[in-house]
Amino acid sequence: MSTRPLIAYGFVIPAILALGVLTLYPVLFGLYTSLHSWNWLAGQAENMTFKGLGNYIELLKDPYFLNSIGRTLYFTLLAVGIQFILGFTVALLLNEEIKGSWFFRSAVIFPMMISDIVAALIWRSLLDPTLGPLNYYLEMLHIPAPNWLASTSAVIPGLAMVDTWWQTGNIALILLAGLQSLPKDRFEMAQVDGASGWKMLRYITIPGLKPFILVALIFRTIDCLRVFALSWGITAGGPMRASEVSQLYIYSQGVGRLLRMGYSAALAIAFSLIVGVIAGVYIYLLQKGRVQHA
Repeated sequence: MSTRPLIAYGFVIPAILALGVLTLYPVLFGLYTSLHSWNWLAGQAENMTFKGLGNYIELLKDPYFLNSIGRTLYFTLLAVGIQFILGFTVALLLNEEIKGSWFFRSAVIFPMMISDIVAALIWRSLLDPTLGPLNYYLEMLHIPAPNWLASTSAVIPGLAMVDTWWQTGNIALILLAGLQSLPKDRFEMAQVDGASGWKMLRYITIPGLKPFILVALIFRTIDCLRVFALSWGITAGGPMRASEVSQLYIYSQGVGRLLRMGYSAALAIAFSLIVGVIAGVYIYLLQKGRVQHA
């Protein structure tokens, strides 16, 4: 019997064990913690009090958590929708062979090089109603300037605007890669047949980009659902909890103000299931599209 498979297993098994310890143990410990009442001020994990499903029953009745989910979904729909439209437009423009295209591609990905908390602090200054330059220029153009950080109706759109500036390049790059992978002969044949640019976009470009569109939407949707630093760094959840997204509320219950680690773990697991279901829908659509094209 050849020893090559045994050698291969010898390399793979340690990596699998390490991955299991680094991923499975935190998940199991979080699940275990969610079934207990545990305040960090009381000491170590030995001081946990078993609570069963009490934390999960409580979160179903917690209006602050349920409202935070609504805000997170609102932010996600707004941010992903705007980013997709802008990213798709930018990808179409960057796909054209123009002089200096490398500069524009670099400009698109430049905001992505900035960390989320740094982006939050930059935009906290830009959106300041008295010292921020954004409202100053809006007033110069005679455009109504909302109080981004103090208005309960404007704060989520303001956060979506910041995220759009920060991450639109992510979608643009994925779609640009898709555009450059499309076979050129289809477009040449369509041009010979007299197809307009709109018809080629509708019947060739968009259908060919569907897998790339779904991948881009998966990444951006999951990232937006997990938004934390922008809300924490720009508004700290205010005003009047209007920008308290789910991750920020979970943080406040656990390692933030209250130190209710058991309840925070239950919130995190419940919210992870919601994100998992949404991601599962995307993955199902992606797999369904691949089967249809096979």
